[in-house]
Amino acid sequence: MHFEDATKEQLIQICLWEECSIDYKFEAARELQLREWNDDYLKDLVRLWGEGKSSFQIAIELGIDRNVVYWQLEKHGLYGRRITR
Repeated sequence: MHFEDATKEQLIQICLWEECSIDYKFEAARELQLREWNDDYLKDLVRLWGEGKSSFQIAIELGIDRNVVYWQLEKHGLYGRRITR
């Protein structure tokens, strides 16, 4: 099973409701924890946004949800403020 390819909703489903081994539940919970926002991502977010990458590309590169990327861009006043040269 490839937990890194699963969506957040699928991982939550495995953790809470699926009839499976405790090892699968642990791996799903671990993957969810790895995907949480970490302040160490901020410099990478700013760099990638400055390079012209889309929020989708940034989410893939950082391994976090696209909505988290949007929220962080808006929180730090970056969304919609990209300068093209």
